[in-house]
Amino acid sequence: MKKSLIALAVLAASGAAMAQSSVTVYGRVDLSVGSLKELDKGSQTKLFNGGDGGLTTSRLGFRGTEDLGGGLKAGFKLEHRLDADTGTSQDPMWKGESTVSLSGGFGEVKLGRSSTIYDEVRGLAYSSNVFDSAFTPAANGVWGSGGDYSSRFNNKITYALPSMGGVYGGIEYALDEDATVDANMVGAKVGYKNGPLNVALGLQQEKGKENDYLMFAGSYDLGMMSLSGGYNTRKGNDAKGDDNELTVGVNVPLGNVNLSVGYATSKTEIGGSTAGKSSGFGVGATYALSKRTKLYGGLRSHNVKNGSGTKTADTRLFALGLRHDF
Repeated sequence: MKKSLIALAVLAASGAAMAQSSVTVYGRVDLSVGSLKELDKGSQTKLFNGGDGGLTTSRLGFRGTEDLGGGLKAGFKLEHRLDADTGTSQDPMWKGESTVSLSGGFGEVKLGRSSTIYDEVRGLAYSSNVFDSAFTPAANGVWGSGGDYSSRFNNKITYALPSMGGVYGGIEYALDEDATVDANMVGAKVGYKNGPLNVALGLQQEKGKENDYLMFAGSYDLGMMSLSGGYNTRKGNDAKGDDNELTVGVNVPLGNVNLSVGYATSKTEIGGSTAGKSSGFGVGATYALSKRTKLYGGLRSHNVKNGSGTKTADTRLFALGLRHDF
């Protein structure tokens, strides 16, 4: 009888411990077939890894949490990125993310490599803009003509505010860990989410690139369609000049089908004169075969001109693909 009670106690304790922690293995494989036409390069038929000509980059990840009691939780996330068309690993090994975190009533502190919080604000601007994919014009050639930002940083310390009604936000700092240069990064965001409305302001300062970015983004879900958009500025040095950029997008759900269109424009000024202009549009559709598997197709076209009006880039991407999440 005593042995049975001891065994039951051990099982109960083991069950409680298991209930307090969890680890999830997840991933995604995204491949498409299509054509890419570029200025002075002609047209080429290719099998694209998702990030190059589809919805998203293929990946394999691990994430987990542990309940430490008293409202305190520990967490981790490791995400590897790969080119599924060749089976090649992207560098570094945990390119997507490699973080450990501690969260509670005070908010969350996260350490390691991850997307910047300014990049999350950009993601909000793209949320209804051709699925924030390779078909989204702002993220693929239109914005960043004067100097694009870094979407991820190593050696990063991020603090996220606790839940405060609809208000959210955070700050972060990335260490360059090189005594010979000053390439630290500082970022911050603040936003408000209430029902279908979500708006946010983000900034990122990259000392190594001498660029300061400021982004205002928003989205609104009307039910029969959702809208997103953003206005971005980059302040550079005298040689790089400044960028002013705008994007808008619409997503329309029709049962298993989602239709989306997006448009973006950008202008670079150096010394008060226009040094470059770019614009582009994208259109795409997805069809859900299940909760985890999608068929999709998309088209993106954009061009870039220098200050004299000469085209320096003229690109058209068309692709049909399949994405599976697990």
